[in-house]
Amino acid sequence: MLNNHKKNPSLKQIFSQVNKWMLIFAILPLITSVILYSQQILIYQRTITNVQNANKITASVNTRVREELWNLVSGQISVKQYEKKNIIKQLRRETNELRVNTTTSEEVSILQVTSRVLDTLVDHQHEIIDNIKHDDQAYDKNKEIMVQVESVTSLLSDILQQYVGVEIKLAGKKNNELFHSLIFLSVLMFVIILIILYLSRRNRRFLKTKVEMPLDDVITMSNEISKGNFNYRLPLPPTPELSSLTLSLNTMADNLERLLEENALKQYYLAQSEVRVLQAQITPHFVYNSLDAIVSLIEQEQYDEAKRTTYALSDFFRISLSKGRDWITVATEIQHVHDYLIILKIRYGEMLDYDIDVPTELQDNQVLKMILQPIVENAVYHGTKYIRRVGHISVRARETDQNLIFTVQDNGIGVKPDQLDTIQQELAKGLDSDFSVGYGLYNVNKRLLLYYGDAAGINFTSAYRQGTTVILTVPKKEKDDLNV
Repeated sequence: MLNNHKKNPSLKQIFSQVNKWMLIFAILPLITSVILYSQQILIYQRTITNVQNANKITASVNTRVREELWNLVSGQISVKQYEKKNIIKQLRRETNELRVNTTTSEEVSILQVTSRVLDTLVDHQHEIIDNIKHDDQAYDKNKEIMVQVESVTSLLSDILQQYVGVEIKLAGKKNNELFHSLIFLSVLMFVIILIILYLSRRNRRFLKTKVEMPLDDVITMSNEISKGNFNYRLPLPPTPELSSLTLSLNTMADNLERLLEENALKQYYLAQSEVRVLQAQITPHFVYNSLDAIVSLIEQEQYDEAKRTTYALSDFFRISLSKGRDWITVATEIQHVHDYLIILKIRYGEMLDYDIDVPTELQDNQVLKMILQPIVENAVYHGTKYIRRVGHISVRARETDQNLIFTVQDNGIGVKPDQLDTIQQELAKGLDSDFSVGYGLYNVNKRLLLYYGDAAGINFTSAYRQGTTVILTVPKKEKDDLNV
């Protein structure tokens, strides 16, 4: 499973990769242009600064150097005043500052020449100062030196202008480089656009294969399932999320198919149960005994009892059939039990007694038909029939907030502990219980489970030679709650 996730990226990883590559190719030209343009602009700005500083130095050379040296020679300023604001030292500092922003060998060479010319000016300056301090004819000698100073300053000005020319040439070169950078960036942007178009098509095909087509398959499967084709299955796609969804749909289809099979099996069990109930109640033995009892009453001229028994037998069969309905009122179900006990009372006479206690307020509730009569029948034929005392059958009903609880109790022979365990184990099997023994009890249990589900059930307790108690619990149902 882990290897599968490594080989097959998830939807989140797919979109994350797509976004990552799109972001990279969107930011790449921006970063490249910022680096290139920043570098070129910095060099260009440095070149312009050099030109400005060189022109400033040239202006100082052309005006202040000769002017201040003539002031010194002519005695307008003293040596001390001159040295305090020595113009040549200031020029050297400014020239050295040009070196900081110098990058090419040509610029370095010109600045080296400038430095040597400044050294010459310094030498002439020292000669002038020495003549003033020690020579009486200093003015004439210094005047001759000033001719050389003017020549040197003119040379220095020319050299600085040459430096300015070199800087302007470099600025033009940088301008060309900026133009070439612009062309390079334009080509780069075009290439990136082509790459993005290629990646977009590739991603479109990738998403179609990994996402769109599997989603279409899932939609197709959903439509097939909605049409009732529960055999439709899909192979698992490589994308983990869609694989999980497809697996869930396949599992759901398997469960639906299984539930349909189980429902069909339940319907089969239900039909079998209904047939068994009717067979149990309309056996020739029961009919013959009932008719024999009626004939016997007529022969004894007990016409009222014969009439009452006939009505009870007729009503018993009418309720058993119930026009094919599955649900009847509690009152009708109790009447069905009452009719059955009337018929048995004719047969057993004083050896059978019964009482029925069902509150009036419960009698309008709907219940599954024929759930009490088979229990009463068991109480008689497997309980009171085997005792020498008067058999007594008690039928009662009560309610809770959600359920109706019916109790059928007898004082019959009961069952032994091992037999009780067998009965309770068989009841616990639910729909898989066996009809071969005590089918009335198990049949009712099965029908309750089929109609009500796990909300209904039977509690069977018995003490040997004392009697048996059967408690049926069913959910309350109003008539409006039933699809009848």
